Amino acid sequence: TQILNYILKGTDLLDPLVISTRKATTTLMSIIQNVPDAEGFVISGYPRNMRDTGEYLENVGRLDGVVLINWKEKTLENQIEYGAKFGEVILELAKLELSNFRQYTTPVLEYFDYKGMLYVIEGERPPDPVYEDFAVVFKQILHADNRIGQRQLKSAGSYREYKISGRKSVQSALPPVIHNPSTPLPSPPRYHVVWIVGGPGSDKFNRVDKTLMYHPTWRIVHTGNLLWEFLSETKENENNERTEMRETLKNILYKGDLAPQNLVLDLIEERIAMHKEAEGFLITGFPRNIDQAAAFQERFDVRPMTILVDCSELELGRNLGRRKGRMDDNLEAARRRLEVYREFTLPLLKSMDEEDRLLVVDGDTEDNEVVGELKETLNQEIARLELSATGEDKDGLEVVVQGMTS
Repeated sequence: TQILNYILKGTDLLDPLVISTRKATTTLMSIIQNVPDAEGFVISGYPRNMRDTGEYLENVGRLDGVVLINWKEKTLENQIEYGAKFGEVILELAKLELSNFRQYTTPVLEYFDYKGMLYVIEGERPPDPVYEDFAVVFKQILHADNRIGQRQLKSAGSYREYKISGRKSVQSALPPVIHNPSTPLPSPPRYHVVWIVGGPGSDKFNRVDKTLMYHPTWRIVHTGNLLWEFLSETKENENNERTEMRETLKNILYKGDLAPQNLVLDLIEERIAMHKEAEGFLITGFPRNIDQAAAFQERFDVRPMTILVDCSELELGRNLGRRKGRMDDNLEAARRRLEVYREFTLPLLKSMDEEDRLLVVDGDTEDNEVVGELKETLNQEIARLELSATGEDKDGLEVVVQGMTS
């Protein structure tokens, strides 16, 4: 935090987020290199967001643990107001930092929590017990064996670079599927599933649809269409709860936010049940964060693969700007959807990448080239699934193609 404030010193800027990821990380690395005799470093106030996280892991590499001093938001707001009265903090800057933490740092905590590297210390206490707990946690981190070593994460940079560099199997970061012993295990699915993922505006559905002619026994489940159909349907004697859910969803989609997780899972399950003859399903637009992926795995008792239609943000922005006719085809919603993809889908993609469950298609080339590469990738994955169904692997759902609603 002091480093970021030092960089801002002498400028008219207040928001540390205006400092680029490269500038913040380069300055941090310079300070570390200037203390060669140090055995380690405790870095406070960093990383600010997932871009900082990727930059650090790619260029520095080693990370032993992440500590969160957990406070209620109301308590922090009161402390900010109190400190401002005595001139200890700049009110506008402190409120901005709190807002940035809520919006941009929370996904970082979610990511490291699923990596098993997050330690939470309750802050709503007198200082002494907080310090004591920190000392205990610090010792635990020093002796932990789940650190990230000196290596580059494949997805820290471009996914196209990852695709060229190849794939390496590592331990899964998503939680395993665990069943209550009193609940009978579901029957193994009789079909395969692939998630197809990409940013908002990557045109996932239309591109996948062009490849479906090569797989007549497979069906597309497009979560975006499911949600719009749910909004447009009208039923007599409908209960109030479903009517309220429809109104809630309408407001969510208009703003560009994530649809309710359970609703999306229910709609996917209903659509799959309508095609009992299908051998497999290509699910586009889902999952969009780690929680959705984990919930899917738990409900269906599977761990699917992921196919990413990888477009630059510039390309996504261009495509979103050309679209018309949908409730969320407005500037504010487009910006929010890009923000959600960057801040919430990135942790999921990193986990899939590290678990060797991510296949990447270059979405920045000409449309026919994108469709051609997607067709080749799907052909290989579907062939692998169908072959595994006749051999050792009979778990059913195994492929995931992920993306955001197009």
